[in-house]
Order: sequence, then structure tokens, then C-alpha cells
Amino acid sequence: MAKKFYDIIFIAGAPGTGKSSVAHALQKNLASPCFEFGWIPEFRQKGAKTISYQEEEGIAFENLILVTKNYVKHGFGNIIITDLEDKRITKLHRHFKKEKYVLFTLTISDDDILKSRVMDKTRTSKYRDVKSAIKINEEILARPLLPKEVRIDVTKISLPKVVKEIFNHLK
Repeated sequence: MAKKFYDIIFIAGAPGTGKSSVAHALQKNLASPCFEFGWIPEFRQKGAKTISYQEEEGIAFENLILVTKNYVKHGFGNIIITDLEDKRITKLHRHFKKEKYVLFTLTISDDDILKSRVMDKTRTSKYRDVKSAIKINEEILARPLLPKEVRIDVTKISLPKVVKEIFNHLK
């Protein structure tokens, strides 16, 4: 069993920064649970009450909080969570006051590189909105560091080097 560094490890960033790749590499190395926010299923049946995207996303986030805290309660550590919208990331400290967590935010300092990553056909994500990805990345770079946040510029760093840098921070 891998060493427990934190209760929860959040991986954040704009689309195309490598969040999923980093999360899965960490999961493999830490042998820990990993949740991609987009994987949380919709449990409503067809014909059920219609709700907005904001309501659905809010319910999914509430469920993620409950599941994560339950895993921590049962002794799991290094729980990896990725793919949260930045508006949720900015409020983590409110929801996880009692848990020991760290937030790694991946950024890219070159819009052309971000564009090439978002448009890369080998990506597992179907997300291809370059303008939105650039805007999200710019907003992240413009906001102050959050509590327990470590930013990593992944513009010219390979996946193994990003994972190594994260492990250096975990230790």
C-alpha cells in the first residue's frame, strides 16, 4: 500500500492541461481512488423533473463531497479528484475544512500550445472549445492562489515530470 500523504488530492486546470492524465498517473502510483467529476452519473429517469445544468452540476458536486468524505471516514487516503469547474475549486476550503487536502492547478502559459492540446485528436476528452479553454486558463492565472493550492506550469513539461513535481510537493 502506498504512503498516505493527504486525505484528498485535487487536480485542477483548464481543458487541455492534462488533468485526467496526471490524475490517472497518480492513481496508478498511489493505488488510491480517483474520481473525475464528469463521471458522476445522472440518476434521474427519463420523464423525471427537468432541471438546469447549474442545478444538475450542483447536485453532482454535493454527491461528490459526500462520497469523498465517506471515503476519508473509512480510512482511504490520497483520494484523487479532478475535472471540477474552477467555481467549485475556489470553494474547496469551505467544504473540506476538516480534511487534509492539497490542490494542484495545472496551467499553460502559451495559448498556441493549449490550442494544440485541446484539438489533439488522440485526447480521450471530446472537449474542443479552444476559446473557452483559453479563457478558463486566463481566469485561473489571473486569480490569487487559493488556500493549499500549488500551481504547475505544464507548458513545456512532460507527464512524467509533472507527476514527479507533484510527488516532490506531496513529500
